[in-house]
Amino acid sequence: ANSRPAIPLGARGIVNSVDGTQNLRPGSFVTISGQNLGLPGTADQIPLPGVLGGSCVVMNDLPLPLISVTPNQINAQVPDTLRPGLYVFQVRSLANAQQSDPLVINVQRAP
Repeated sequence: ANSRPAIPLGARGIVNSVDGTQNLRPGSFVTISGQNLGLPGTADQIPLPGVLGGSCVVMNDLPLPLISVTPNQINAQVPDTLRPGLYVFQVRSLANAQQSDPLVINVQRAP
């Protein structure tokens, strides 16, 4: 069985949790949809953990704070210290040492 994390290419894989758009800014919450993303888990601490449900989410190898993980969805936060620009985005499963295909996402300037 293929246990590798997978995010669909195109617009629906990574969206702003609030409005469902591709509008990602520093500090915004994001919803990542796909398959084999991780084991169910919910953060119960502040600051939010970088690893949850056996998985981590990275942008240019920087781990994102994770709110919740299920096999089909991860809710995370774009660090508010991130500069606008293009980032390579991946879901990494630490449990089975596999990662999703890289996606390039555009983080926009805060308003």
